[in-house]
Amino acid sequence: MRAEEQLGELLSRRKEDSKANARVVEIFASHRHSWQQEEKRLLLQIDECGEEIAYLKGKIEEFEGLEADLKARVEDLRREVGERDEMLNFMSRGGCEAAEGGAGGAGGGGGERYGGVEVRYGQGNCDGGGFGSDYLSSVADSKFWSEKASLWQDMHYESIESLYNMKHFVSRRESPWKVNGDSTGVSSKLKVLEQELLNLERIGKADLSKVPSQMRKQAKRYQALAGKIDDLCQRMQASDPCETSLSSEFRTQMQTEFLLEAFRLQQRASETNQKLLGLQTETGKSYLEGPAQLATKRSFDSIRNNFKEIQRNLEIWLARIIGDLEGLLARDGASRAREYYVSRYPFVQ
Repeated sequence: MRAEEQLGELLSRRKEDSKANARVVEIFASHRHSWQQEEKRLLLQIDECGEEIAYLKGKIEEFEGLEADLKARVEDLRREVGERDEMLNFMSRGGCEAAEGGAGGAGGGGGERYGGVEVRYGQGNCDGGGFGSDYLSSVADSKFWSEKASLWQDMHYESIESLYNMKHFVSRRESPWKVNGDSTGVSSKLKVLEQELLNLERIGKADLSKVPSQMRKQAKRYQALAGKIDDLCQRMQASDPCETSLSSEFRTQMQTEFLLEAFRLQQRASETNQKLLGLQTETGKSYLEGPAQLATKRSFDSIRNNFKEIQRNLEIWLARIIGDLEGLLARDGASRAREYYVSRYPFVQ
């Protein structure tokens, strides 16, 4: 009997222990399920944070590139403003200064040197035109000389073009500043280039990395340059440099300002061409020697040819503008403008 009681007691204890173990297992199972749910939630949150970090990094790189472009643009604008101020200051110097040969025979001469070019001027208008101070003082109060001076100031000279038949100077074709980007074909080629870049980005995702973005920057350079040339042409149309009703001095000054700006744009076109050559050198291997697809190579060849045509059209456009302006200045007797500005303005070729 004693053994049976002990055996029954052990069985009851074992049942209680098994029930307790079952409760513990249920508790841990419920906790484990909640832990798994929490783990999934945290992993999902980590993935979302990773995607957000990648997106923010991309935005940071984009903003850094935009900041670099804006800084470069600011530097270009500062340089342009500085060059414009220098040009205006140089052209606004009056009084004693005149070009070499303009009044060199009336008295002594002076000069200034800008880099490698010396700009000389006569001093005949400053020292009394070669007369002594006694002579000038003796006639300073003379009514005769005052009347002569007033007549001299009111005298108007006929311009050089009045001596010739104007039909000899009529251009056989449209003046280049009366031609816009559409007429030169630049605008249409830029639109075609934009479509080709989009096509390249679509078919070359697996083959290329930074090449489409670099080409897009080059396309933006051409768009900006074409816009500046078009703006110059519009301003020249608004104030036609061939207008004969303007005074000869003002017309020459206006033509010289336009010519200097055309020189600056020509220098910028040359710099853009150098960047294009560098881009072709940098990306040529990745396109032609890498495992790029045939469609990608064809797209690259088309874009490269389009870049060359745009560069050529812009250079021809600028060359026509410069040639026309230089012809007008030479006709008006101001053909030495290039020599005077060649060293002071380094963008003049």
